[in-house]
Amino acid sequence: MTSHALRQAAALGSVDGPLAGYHREWYVVRPQSALPGLGRVKLGAPRGGVPWLDRRFFTSEDELLVALASLGVPRIPPVLRLDTPHGMVLHGFIEGTTLAEHAPTGHRVAPEHLRQIMARFASLCRLRPHQVRARRAPLPSTARPPRHHRDSAGFLRSMLAHTRARAHHAQLPRHGALFARLGVPHDALGPHSRPARAAAQLAERPFCLLHGDLHRANFVVDPAGHLWTIDWELAALGDPLYDLATHLYLMDYPAAQHAEVVADWRRTVGTLLPGADAQLDEDLPRYLDYKRAQSVFTDAVRQAIAVRDAVGTPQLAERLGHAAKLLHDVLTRAADTLDLDDVPDAGAIETAYADMCTS
Repeated sequence: MTSHALRQAAALGSVDGPLAGYHREWYVVRPQSALPGLGRVKLGAPRGGVPWLDRRFFTSEDELLVALASLGVPRIPPVLRLDTPHGMVLHGFIEGTTLAEHAPTGHRVAPEHLRQIMARFASLCRLRPHQVRARRAPLPSTARPPRHHRDSAGFLRSMLAHTRARAHHAQLPRHGALFARLGVPHDALGPHSRPARAAAQLAERPFCLLHGDLHRANFVVDPAGHLWTIDWELAALGDPLYDLATHLYLMDYPAAQHAEVVADWRRTVGTLLPGADAQLDEDLPRYLDYKRAQSVFTDAVRQAIAVRDAVGTPQLAERLGHAAKLLHDVLTRAADTLDLDDVPDAGAIETAYADMCTS
């Protein structure tokens, strides 16, 4: 698939890339002939051998972006489907720098960027499920759908069921020994786990469109200072508080700004979508617990794939060190949530990944 996409991109013009995405590789093309209103464009190709660990709500990011554009959602990548035998789909390339380059993880975000992040949350909460006319992905057989479009408990239970089935149990044949070395309990997300008990206590909130992955690398600051949002593959329909929790977890704001973001979100989304901030102080920590737990499984598997891909290359030692540091941090953050008796140190984690490569 990737070589085919590269040939398609080269046929359009000069090519940069691939640019690494998790599920897709992207090629940036400067077309030899102008394409209407797009400038430089991106052409994506699926990455082989990469499992979908996150729940997917829509069948096509391309189709979703077209639907959002028709609804007037601002500052999202434009999409163009060319009149070719296979209907080549191009995304507009947003010229600029990522928010991560302006403010790395853990650092304060500038007030003008924070205001635009709140504007993104505002644009999302205005879109109720019936308005988003993009094809839905099938619900996983392991998850029951929420009973209605305010069933926050059902929404979190379906997310938990997906993570348990796809990111944990389905990975046991290949990564079970690694999970054991990391100290992860066999039924960490089962019906009696802390995240599962928390789901039953959630207040009802009105559902809306969620981006699902609002982190610093998915915001692009253009030369005029405008903030664009890219990578909509994990967009969802559900509890807006989940989107806030995901954003807070991934952004890792300093403590004072974390509180500021929560207050701004309450004022913004709570006003535009009445009831969205119901029981916020109690339920936000419950969603954050889920994000901490989910990250253990998704990051452990993704790092295992990255380490295996580096075997036999000069990058292996660097990959092992990165995996050890990342997983130690992730496990430390999730220790209470998953009732971990002990978190292995970075050295023990690096050894576990190294042993995985020889087993």
